Amino acid sequence: MILAVDIGNSNICIGGLAGEGHRDVLFTTRMVTRARCTADEYAAELKFLLGRLQVDCKNCEGVIVCSVVPSLTTPLADACRRLTGKEALIVSHTLRTGLTFRVDEPGRVGRDRIADAVAAAALYPLPCMTVDLGTATTYNVLSAQREFLGGFIVPGVQTSLRAISVGTAQLPPIAPEPPSDLIGRNTVEALNNGAMFGTAAMLDGLAERVQAQLGAPLTVVATGGLAPYITPCCRFKVIYDADLLFKGLALLWELNHDVCC
Repeated sequence: MILAVDIGNSNICIGGLAGEGHRDVLFTTRMVTRARCTADEYAAELKFLLGRLQVDCKNCEGVIVCSVVPSLTTPLADACRRLTGKEALIVSHTLRTGLTFRVDEPGRVGRDRIADAVAAAALYPLPCMTVDLGTATTYNVLSAQREFLGGFIVPGVQTSLRAISVGTAQLPPIAPEPPSDLIGRNTVEALNNGAMFGTAAMLDGLAERVQAQLGAPLTVVATGGLAPYITPCCRFKVIYDADLLFKGLALLWELNHDVCC
């Protein structure tokens, strides 16, 4: 088993990957992202969470860390090393990915976007667009030649809902949920349905435009916590893959663990 750590802006997700090519996700857990935590604090929290899952860290073959919070990359890698005795493989565009980056600054591409793209290119028909519905909603576009062409970044659903609640006097904070109908009949429904169907309409529109520009049928793969709520609202065919990022981390480990371990 390898330990995979995805450091996001809101949460840190931890997964155990095993099986052929380490593509089987044995478990997942998460903790809140806290920018001021030390390696000691993260090691203690990781030990507690993994202990509850009865995970023996000493049996880990290795560790891979994917981070969009640069200040936490080293503390989390150090915490994992203390628990497993293994140096972490850090995701970046310089690793062997199987992709060609056709963007202006490959070094500034989010590491989570790289992992999503690697999984999509290996597991789904190309060209492909991935959609990761997190703190930010990120879209990656991959050509039929396995080129990372770029994509789109917009505020995430919950980020947008928090912003509109804070910035207005009469709109309450809400937790998004699957809509029961298209048109909201009260303020809460109007906020929720606007977020759900608005995001779906944006996804549909971007998919149609990318498909037209590439001139070939486009595969669309969605992931992230809100994807199961959004994809049923879409008109474009969208594949939901809850473990897309972890599958990408497994592939990156297989391609690169020899350089760090």
